[in-house]
Amino acid sequence: MAHGDHNPHHGGTVYMLKELHYEVVLERDGHHLVYFSDAARQDLPASVASSVKLTVKRASSPPEILDASIDQSGECWIAHGNVVEGEGTTVRVDFVVDETPYFIDVPFLPRTTQ
Repeated sequence: MAHGDHNPHHGGTVYMLKELHYEVVLERDGHHLVYFSDAARQDLPASVASSVKLTVKRASSPPEILDASIDQSGECWIAHGNVVEGEGTTVRVDFVVDETPYFIDVPFLPRTTQ
């Protein structure tokens, strides 16, 4: 069923862009992942998107811009940054799909336990 499953498959938070779902997995240790899936939540290769970037905005320091790269399996985008501590942190997730740039600002919600 299209759009029926918005449960995280990787412990992150699921968002939508038209028919595309993407799951943002944030870690306090600065290890972050972005997965993409179709309308029925079937996994898509990471290459469905390009130019994936995360900007970690902390209350106490300048923004940290993290350029992500596709992991060795081709399943997700991965970015490494500094440890995230404290409340009030947000993350801007940028990527390009079908030659169209997109971004969303999300609260820093670390991975849930599985």
